[in-house]
Amino acid sequence: MKIGNLIKITRMNKGISQDILADMLNVSKNYISLIENNKKDPSISFLKKMSKHLDIPLILLVWNKIDLPAGKTKEEKIIKEQLTKMFEKAQQIYSKKILNYGK
Repeated sequence: MKIGNLIKITRMNKGISQDILADMLNVSKNYISLIENNKKDPSISFLKKMSKHLDIPLILLVWNKIDLPAGKTKEEKIIKEQLTKMFEKAQQIYSKKILNYGK
């Protein structure tokens, strides 16, 4: 799931309008819309604020910004694989159990 989709689903699940979220974050409604439609790539500091206001685990918002090296050794490749699987599982758990999404 892309960051924008996760933000939109969480916002809607919490009954918060784009206008209210924009006010909370001191940005325009249009900016929130661009993020939710995956047309704007917000900074990590902005995602940190978003995480606090919507109570989304920060790692779910910043994962795509983490530059994991491909890995030179077999062990490094295994670690990257395991981290990716852990992230995907965390995203599934958050989406299904917290948001009742994807059932």
